Amino acid sequence: MPLVVLLSLAPIGLTYAAWRFHTKLDPPLSKARRLLFRSGLLWCILSSLTVVGSWLDPFRLLPDGQGGYSDIRNTMLFDAGLATALLTIGLAVFGRGPARLFLLGSGFLLAVLAFGAALQNGV
Repeated sequence: MPLVVLLSLAPIGLTYAAWRFHTKLDPPLSKARRLLFRSGLLWCILSSLTVVGSWLDPFRLLPDGQGGYSDIRNTMLFDAGLATALLTIGLAVFGRGPARLFLLGSGFLLAVLAFGAALQNGV
């Protein structure tokens, strides 16, 4: 399990590389594109945290009212992780050059890891 959590943190390295390349762009992006790309960087960090939470399975099962138990909060955590990963991919297109590619890679890796967490936890 610790290996999987460390793997879930790998997209942070790609996000850092995207940020470094973004700051070195010459000429810099327009103000609107820069804002959208930087928000993509922030969403990527949030997505990484939610995906790690999905792997850790932090919430206990709750009674579902029909004699069974539900994992609804972990399902919501998976949904948030996947949605933010897809939002990261969408916002990465506003970047340019290697920064765009690193952020796209990070978002794609987060989406794959979110699905892996869902399969592992049975969401």
